[in-house]
Amino acid sequence: MHMSIIWTISVVLACLPLLMAAFFLAFTLPRKIVSVKQDLSKLMYPAANRDASGTETRGNSRPEAIIPQGTQPNQRPGSSKIASEYEIDQLVIQFFGKWTLSLPALLLTFFYSAGFELCDAYLNVHFNSGNPWFFSRSLIDASLSLLYAFSGVYLFNLGTIVRRLYLGDLNEQVFWGAINRLWLSMGLALVFLKIPVPQGGQSYIFFGIGFLANTFLDWVLGKCLEFLNRGKPKSDDLPLQMVKGINIWKEYRLEEEGIENVQNLATADVTELTVRTHYNFRTLIDWIDQALLLTRLTTDQIKILGEQATAISAIEMAAASPKSSGNNNVANALAAALKVDPVLMAATMDRLYEDEYVQDLWNLWQSGKEGGAIPPTPPSPPMAAAANA
Repeated sequence: MHMSIIWTISVVLACLPLLMAAFFLAFTLPRKIVSVKQDLSKLMYPAANRDASGTETRGNSRPEAIIPQGTQPNQRPGSSKIASEYEIDQLVIQFFGKWTLSLPALLLTFFYSAGFELCDAYLNVHFNSGNPWFFSRSLIDASLSLLYAFSGVYLFNLGTIVRRLYLGDLNEQVFWGAINRLWLSMGLALVFLKIPVPQGGQSYIFFGIGFLANTFLDWVLGKCLEFLNRGKPKSDDLPLQMVKGINIWKEYRLEEEGIENVQNLATADVTELTVRTHYNFRTLIDWIDQALLLTRLTTDQIKILGEQATAISAIEMAAASPKSSGNNNVANALAAALKVDPVLMAATMDRLYEDEYVQDLWNLWQSGKEGGAIPPTPPSPPMAAAANA
């Protein structure tokens, strides 16, 4: 009777990934889509650009953007090229299809079932004097440490998936990441079976592998490199935490999307990230805006700008460029502070002003006359000006 209850609980726990994927698709995803579209609408049609009757007005509140041929029905004239409601719907279909989520969730459920089957067999043998089913007795007797590791990684993955579920941030990478962490943790547990551990601390170490899998892996790799007498490879990649507003948890989330450094973030698709994550347009625009400028500066220059109370912002640099402002005052001041050639500084700022991606971010970010370096009535970006000529 007791084992029947344990088996039932094991089946429910193993099937939780499938149940949560189904709940997300049925209830959370529709609310997420509405939220993303409302967020986009606030940026594209701000209250500042509407008259008393609620009719949208243009004026000089923001630089005009070119609308390419083949604009989708929901993308109105004057909106940014960076996103439309139609494109959001297409991204949802692409990234949140039933099989897109269900396949990795089903695979994770299968692996969990195997793990819980081993757990139940261990309990049946040692606490119920039963048979080991299709497992060998020697495997059952040696599996305690592995079961501690399995319990740890299951709880870590469960906490991650539940958190992402209520944040509306569940996607297939959560499940693939859970599978990866499961196999990584079990593999590391097998390695640690051969490593002497302090007496009495074995259960804590194996249970903690699931929570600190990357830390354990770095330790193992470090020992391997030390044994082979080889140093770690060096990289010049800029870490994501150089961007203000990104901490270790946000860095981990962005890494799940393949964004592992500032260079990756500078070329990321803001609409795709908004759909796939729980961060809103404003937050992602700000991060990408910073990343675009960080890729053009050295670490020392970034510190100097911070000491001068100058925003790390490609949009503001573009708005203060000679082609935008009509003078070289800001460019010369920055060149003096950074100790670089004024001509090259002005050229860098002009290139940012002409960058189509910066223009798109500018169009979404600027809903009025805000922005420290942006003049009251900035001229249209060069591409738009050419189109209107």
